[in-house]
Amino acid sequence: MSKKKKTRNIARQTNKPVIGNSSNDEKIIVHEQRIHKSFSGPLPHPDVLQRFEEVTTGSAERIIKMAEEQSLHRRELERKVIEADISRSKRGQILGFIIAITGLSVSALIGVYGNPVAGGWMGFGTVAALVGVFMYGNFVKSEELKEKKEEL
Repeated sequence: MSKKKKTRNIARQTNKPVIGNSSNDEKIIVHEQRIHKSFSGPLPHPDVLQRFEEVTTGSAERIIKMAEEQSLHRRELERKVIEADISRSKRGQILGFIIAITGLSVSALIGVYGNPVAGGWMGFGTVAALVGVFMYGNFVKSEELKEKKEEL
């Protein structure tokens, strides 16, 4: 009896598999096993997909088709977002150019035909506003890039 008790004490202390003999020649094996499996992706694990197919014939093909359609839809949305960003950027550049030309033309006219100081300040204000908008846009883009890098 003392051997059996001693073997159990060792198992509790070390938490390792212990093989011992009791007085009745039976083996005592103490061990712990943990298994962790994970799977990630747009489709279920192949084993799960196979079980779906066993339950309903054709379900695996439908699940794969659904994942393909979702992927195609996501890519299409991303393409539309990129095209809209490019279009918005072009429109902003054109409008910025028109505003700059208009502001500088008006300031030149005021400077030539009226008050040169007022024309100079108006020209300076126009250029300063454009530089400010440009710098703000670059700042926002750099902050977005930092956030994306932190997410990754």
